[in-house]
Amino acid sequence: MYIETSRPRLEGDAARLLSPTFNMNSKTSSSSPVNTNPTYCFSFYYHMYGKHIGALNVFLRQKTQTVTDTSVWSLAGNQGDRWRRAKVNIHPTAPFQMVMEGVRGAGIEGDIAIDDVTIEEGECKDPPPNNLRSLAPPLSPHIWQLCITLSLALIGQQR
Repeated sequence: MYIETSRPRLEGDAARLLSPTFNMNSKTSSSSPVNTNPTYCFSFYYHMYGKHIGALNVFLRQKTQTVTDTSVWSLAGNQGDRWRRAKVNIHPTAPFQMVMEGVRGAGIEGDIAIDDVTIEEGECKDPPPNNLRSLAPPLSPHIWQLCITLSLALIGQQR
């Protein structure tokens, strides 16, 4: 999936990809009767190339009595003409969705693309060393793979 920065898109316009809603289950360990929420590894490849690249943001959307979006990863600017991998640990406490947002930069030279998006129960193994911002605190690992089917929702007005 990618966002196209050509007209009629304007600086700051955003496109969002939304995962299906995942129902997470609390885990109870045999050594402790206390429920713990599982940790998930959210992983994807991204390509951000061009002098007018905006930003790529990832949010954890939790569905409790109110819906809250929490930023868990963000990167802005030209990252070179190659695919890179991102991994981020997330720690939902309620049914959740992953939201990926591409934001258009100041001009038309630069597109943002993502591919091979996965979510697995458990801590991320060998996260790539880079300057990415992860806001997720660490928790104990669990193993279970889930697939994400992405749907595209365009944010902003048609201009």
